[in-house]
Amino acid sequence: EMTVPYGDPRPPFQRKQAFDFGDGGIGRAANNLKLGCDCLGAIHYLSAVVTDTEGKPEVAPNVVCLHEQDNGIGWKHTNFRTGRAVVTRLREFVIQFVATLANYEYVFAYKLDTAGGISVETRATGIVSVVPIDEGKVSNYGNVVFPGAMAQNHQHIFAVRIDPNIDSYGSSDTAVVLEESHPIPMNPETNPFGNGYEVRKQRVEKAMYTDAEPKVNRTVKLENVNNKNPVSGKNVGYKFIPNATQLMLADDNSIQAARAPYAKHHLWVTGYRDEELWAAGEFTNQSKKEEGGVKAMVQRGDWFVDGANASTATGQLSSPVVWNVFGLTHNPRVEDWPVMPVEIHQFHIRPADFFTSNPALDMPTRKNETSVIVPCCNGNASRDSLRTDSDKSGSVQANAVAHLQGADADVDPKNLPKAPENKRHSATLSKIFSWKKDSK
Repeated sequence: EMTVPYGDPRPPFQRKQAFDFGDGGIGRAANNLKLGCDCLGAIHYLSAVVTDTEGKPEVAPNVVCLHEQDNGIGWKHTNFRTGRAVVTRLREFVIQFVATLANYEYVFAYKLDTAGGISVETRATGIVSVVPIDEGKVSNYGNVVFPGAMAQNHQHIFAVRIDPNIDSYGSSDTAVVLEESHPIPMNPETNPFGNGYEVRKQRVEKAMYTDAEPKVNRTVKLENVNNKNPVSGKNVGYKFIPNATQLMLADDNSIQAARAPYAKHHLWVTGYRDEELWAAGEFTNQSKKEEGGVKAMVQRGDWFVDGANASTATGQLSSPVVWNVFGLTHNPRVEDWPVMPVEIHQFHIRPADFFTSNPALDMPTRKNETSVIVPCCNGNASRDSLRTDSDKSGSVQANAVAHLQGADADVDPKNLPKAPENKRHSATLSKIFSWKKDSK
């Protein structure tokens, strides 16, 4: 879900608040993506069936694109003793769609990377909403972006629903744990030099909400309480850190806050119920208050651990659902006119003791053969003349395991330690990012 409350208190703008998923219908607003424009490289498109204005099925062609992209260095290390470097690229499998909702465009992308991470990215672009203003005047409620046109201050506040099933679909296997790092007061027994700190963990036992807290690095861990990592002995899991973005600025007694109470906190944990998919409730169009959203789900009082029963009659033992809330406060600039450059926000869900080592160790060892040196100062050189004979083969490392770069190997792959026999792999990632040694 996403709500866009505007900060101009002059009537009728006190009700100017879009719910771009709930009001606009994000599926019907999805763009027909064009090859070579919205997604680059080798693309596979997915079409969808949506309902038209009369409730009849209608095919929306090419609304989701699947492609792979490079996102810079994935991991690297230089041996300072030998000067030898080891480097790989971070490859991402991207599932992306674009929606036009009145004046704004939003680009949503789910990125699965070769280190087992999942990134959720939003990009806002399009045309800012403007109202008339007398030329020569200014306003506290926005910024003049063109003579006679004032773009109003507003916020974009998103909510992403995460239904975690970590290494199991058992309803009682996945737990939500809040992890924080706190300083230990200097003392002669446990911290005589004052440099120590401790990691505190607390399992979420009941439906609740909380906020991001950078001072203690508040982290949300999604763990399987019955499966242990064979290396660390800890629960296998994934984690993310809620971003400390600004929450809804509208007063708690305002109609904007009543319609979207989810936008008042960074994190909500609720009990799973069928068909509960929307942070602000299912029906937001012309609403006066939230009905069936995350606030109501928390008040219901579900619990996740036997014996942690809530005192409400409507609660029940359930599995946890996590809602991550983030956003951007958009006080417009002249540079946002006439079309706004993208505003980008990402949050990252990363494995935390899920694998037995870095899952990107076996990345392919091909050098990028399209990279060339560009001479400066009016120098001239062709692409081939800037390569050595050894470069033209495209092969950099001596073997796929060590990822060595240079003339001679300083590690014998036969002497590398073997992984545990019960080494964990992600079947999904293995299929998506599988490769053959002789592939190009």
